[in-house]
Amino acid sequence: MATIKQISEMANVSMATVSRVLNKDETIAVSAEVRNKIFDIAHELQYIPPKKRRMKAEKGITIGIADWHIIRKDAHHVKLSDYVGIASRFCTDPVEFKRMTYGEDIQVDGIIALGRFSEEEVLYLKKQSYMILFINSDRQDYKYDRIIMDYNEGLMQMVSYILDEQKYESLGYIGAYYEQDGIVIGKTRHEALVTILKDKNKYQEEQFFIGEFSKQSGYEMAKKAIRANHLAKAVLLGNDQIAEGALEAFEEEGLKVPEDVRVIIYKDIETLRSKYPSYIAIEMFPDFVWETAIKLLIERITGARTETMTVILPSKFCEGKV
Repeated sequence: MATIKQISEMANVSMATVSRVLNKDETIAVSAEVRNKIFDIAHELQYIPPKKRRMKAEKGITIGIADWHIIRKDAHHVKLSDYVGIASRFCTDPVEFKRMTYGEDIQVDGIIALGRFSEEEVLYLKKQSYMILFINSDRQDYKYDRIIMDYNEGLMQMVSYILDEQKYESLGYIGAYYEQDGIVIGKTRHEALVTILKDKNKYQEEQFFIGEFSKQSGYEMAKKAIRANHLAKAVLLGNDQIAEGALEAFEEEGLKVPEDVRVIIYKDIETLRSKYPSYIAIEMFPDFVWETAIKLLIERITGARTETMTVILPSKFCEGKV
């Protein structure tokens, strides 16, 4: 079992420095580079502080979810309890999930981090736990487990199904952008769809509508598309909230789904409990992604695996109602 002494020797610093860094003492005068080095060595050696060993034996496993780069700050409806059932499939210990807020200390045994993080954010994550799994990170090292998402795969499958199999003449889009801290949510899926349709010579700009990330915006854009006679016979709704508003507008205008308009919903990590069925969906993070992430992280937390892994998984296109 790894010790403070081993870490201090490998980092070429005193045991006291290692202890204070690992215990998140912000008053110690060491550089960010030294802090990072200590945390990386602790991770490599799978060091677990004695206090955490006792806590884990008593309380089971707690996993932090760092998702502030992929969901809106006001998205309080995301239900982490949904993942407890997934974890129970391959872990006999009780597993709890906690949403993380950047900068706030939290007691967790491991972290699932979604999106791209700055070096300062990564250092914050390391301070909370040495066991981190990154989903769709731009990290180039192999110090941590990684899942790389192929978001285009689900889009390409959907476009092929709608245009090639179902023989629709075009595919429209009602979506939105949401920007926070320099990160733009919604832009990648919009631009990817445009590229895919242009490659097929099927892109029609007048059938694309971009607004705000809200139910009201989805409602207004759907109304605008209908009244301008620019609503495609098949349309991708860019996220759950946009779908709520757009489907309400379709209903008010007397449009039946799928007879009058074929609907596909791009489902984010946020799973709204909607009064409308989803019809066809592209799942951004389907269950098998969460299953893989939780399984890999628990293997590392429990010591069942010592080597890191990188896994490539696609977003999922679901035919029929889901």
